[in-house]
Amino acid sequence: MKNEDGVKVAAAFLIGGAIGAAIALLYAPQSGRETRKDIKRTARRVRNEAADLVEETINRVDDFVDETKEMVSEIIGRGVELSGAAKKEIVKTLEQGQKSLEKQKNRVMEAIGI
Repeated sequence: MKNEDGVKVAAAFLIGGAIGAAIALLYAPQSGRETRKDIKRTARRVRNEAADLVEETINRVDDFVDETKEMVSEIIGRGVELSGAAKKEIVKTLEQGQKSLEKQKNRVMEAIGI
């Protein structure tokens, strides 16, 4: 899915940024206590940004799924002649998509420690 690739790229970007910031802090001319505070602050900020990004992506996908369901309902409501099997297949596909999104959401949230 394109959305999964986007989340992976964004997560990699955020993780790379956090690592780069941590390395920069380690080489900065300041005390160890100040460096540790900076590292903690940066890690917290990156974690929060990643969580926001994940939530925003999930919301966009959820909106897309909802819009798709509405469109399918409209088509069915207009009397488009679909067989009972085709209607069931559409509903089944949408439900599988939602389940998959929930699984991905939980995996990402666990991965970033939320």
